[in-house]
Amino acid sequence: MKENYKFDEAKHRRNEEMKEHDHAPLREAIVAIVRQTPMKILVCPEDSTQMETGKELLVDPLPPDVKAKVVWREKFWLTDEAISTYVRSAGLVSLEMHSPIMCIGNGVPAIVCRFAEQTTKGFMWRNIGLDDWLFDLDRPEELARVVPTALALAKDPAAAKARAAKARTYVQQRQRETMAILGRAAVATPR
Repeated sequence: MKENYKFDEAKHRRNEEMKEHDHAPLREAIVAIVRQTPMKILVCPEDSTQMETGKELLVDPLPPDVKAKVVWREKFWLTDEAISTYVRSAGLVSLEMHSPIMCIGNGVPAIVCRFAEQTTKGFMWRNIGLDDWLFDLDRPEELARVVPTALALAKDPAAAKARAAKARTYVQQRQRETMAILGRAAVATPR
């Protein structure tokens, strides 16, 4: 069932004010990676509301030499197709959280960029040892580190994948520990 939401003029105005600010570092990372590595870039949506945004803010403004090595995914995809693509990639840079979680869950490096209007869920990157792959775009000193961090990931994918695998191992260990607690609690609880 589709929910109807009332159009929020103030939220829309804020989104419009910040869209270039929030997407510029990703676009700059694309330029740096394409010009300094042999890699291609895929611009893909986190959800169906972002289809045109990726083209408008990331692909269309690129210089022609860079655009030639960038693919825009114009159709929305489901989780299985996204994961099958991510596992074949060097990594991900995202303004969202679900794709980075899918990446780390599969040992794929993922950089998360966030801003004040998002929830605190991005902070989990700190908890799993990836705090320097988490950027608050509202803080100039962190904004300035997005491009060099993405470029470092692209230039040394083996080290980045090892780091992602370490984070995944940490998460798996914590999951085992917490599920053991729940298992003991379930056994101890009378029916």
